[in-house]
Amino acid sequence: MDEEQGENLEEEETETEAENVDLNRVFREAERDLNSMFPDGEMRKFLRQLKKNRSSNERFLKGIKSERLWEEDE
Repeated sequence: MDEEQGENLEEEETETEAENVDLNRVFREAERDLNSMFPDGEMRKFLRQLKKNRSSNERFLKGIKSERLWEEDE
């Protein structure tokens, strides 16, 4: 397989992955059908990544608060 065929295969896999993102499962608290609101696969993929980043940031902040790194020295 040459380079061009490999790149085409990667693009097809990315498109398929983007189309398979179910925003209704990612954002369970939503009251509307998000898949119909965002039919573009790349937008779905972006929103899923945004949700993952937000969750990661929240866990990080909880960790900082629980370790009490910001308490003043006695």
